[in-house]
Amino acid sequence: MIAPARTAALKALEGCRKTGEAVSVRCDRLDDSRLAERITHGVLQNERFLDHCLSRFLSGGTAKLHPKVLDILRMSAFQILFLDRVPASAAVNDAVQLCRKGRLAYASGMVNAVLRRLSEQKAELLQENIDPAVRYSCPDWLTDRLLAEHDAEFVRAFLEAGQTVPDLRLQINTARCTTEEYRRMLKDSGIPCLSFNEAFASVLVPTGPVEELPGYREGLFYVQDDAAKASVRIAGLRSGMKVLDACAAPGGKSISASLEGAEVLSADVSGKRLARCRENYKRLRMDIPVRQMDATVFDPACREMYDAVIADVPCSGTGVMRKHPEIRRRTEAELQQLKEVQKQILYNLSRYVRPGGTLLYSTCSVLPEEDEEQVAAFLRNHREYRLAPVALEGFQCPGGMLRSWPQDHGNDGFFAAKLVKQDSSI
Repeated sequence: MIAPARTAALKALEGCRKTGEAVSVRCDRLDDSRLAERITHGVLQNERFLDHCLSRFLSGGTAKLHPKVLDILRMSAFQILFLDRVPASAAVNDAVQLCRKGRLAYASGMVNAVLRRLSEQKAELLQENIDPAVRYSCPDWLTDRLLAEHDAEFVRAFLEAGQTVPDLRLQINTARCTTEEYRRMLKDSGIPCLSFNEAFASVLVPTGPVEELPGYREGLFYVQDDAAKASVRIAGLRSGMKVLDACAAPGGKSISASLEGAEVLSADVSGKRLARCRENYKRLRMDIPVRQMDATVFDPACREMYDAVIADVPCSGTGVMRKHPEIRRRTEAELQQLKEVQKQILYNLSRYVRPGGTLLYSTCSVLPEEDEEQVAAFLRNHREYRLAPVALEGFQCPGGMLRSWPQDHGNDGFFAAKLVKQDSSI
């Protein structure tokens, strides 16, 4: 019998291959779900390296393989190379059975031979000195850009951090619960609190199904990295401020702003993603209105309406590859398209900020061309705005702009800049 986790992982990988998006993995048993999730995530994190290793034992490489056969080879190779608790023989045998079950029996002999040879040469493959872009499964365009800005040791540390399995950072819904109260709930449930940040009212717990954590249904927490919350914190929001979160989904920044006392309108271009926002707000018992809105298109009714506008723009996601490994499949052409969208959003949303108000620009990217360079270009063309330098304990703020790297404190790679609109009446 094929292990349920492997069947589920294969289905998830097929879904990701067809849609380009990660698919949630669920099995009847929690342990099976966790293993399936680990396999799926691990394959996407290491796809390029896995193909490099498999190609050693395939005369024609991986390009001509049936897509499902390649999925089976990748997931099995990942288990053999990276999961020490999984017997290689079990991974090989289930791979053969998955081929037969999937009407790919013709490939079962080849799959068996390739995986056995890979298992025999595991140590050599893992110790091989190869291009970091291949070893850490990143596109060449990304590593080239990083090496242009940083030394090789820094880039390697960043790439290694991207291969980790991140734990869950929970922001406590302080309108309903304190950090200490929630830590007691974790203890009573036998779930370790790996760390806590009193300043941000957050706790770190082992990765796993969020729905199984205590207080989920009661809305006592929401999932958000401290770096993302820090980007809202630097805006200096106060009670009663009128705030537009213009690219809101899945809603974490709107929630953080609301907990600061602001009156938030949560907007997004995607109706599907807004539905997710509604679900999150309902679960947290928070009354945050939502509106479908394209942040690139000017709405005259919004002109100078807001004390603060949060522009957490679509980006390359290079700072969160450890959580969303499918991002590694993005191309340089997609990056160029994203940069143009970012520029349009910044220009459009700048018109919604009242004089004296704040435009908060943020990304989960680590690339200057999406971050500092976008801000500099905006300020050159919008003399009514100035950069308001920020400082926040525990975070780097070079040039007065917030920057975090996953290899430093375990937070996501993140960037944020606070731009203040001049009050012409002063």
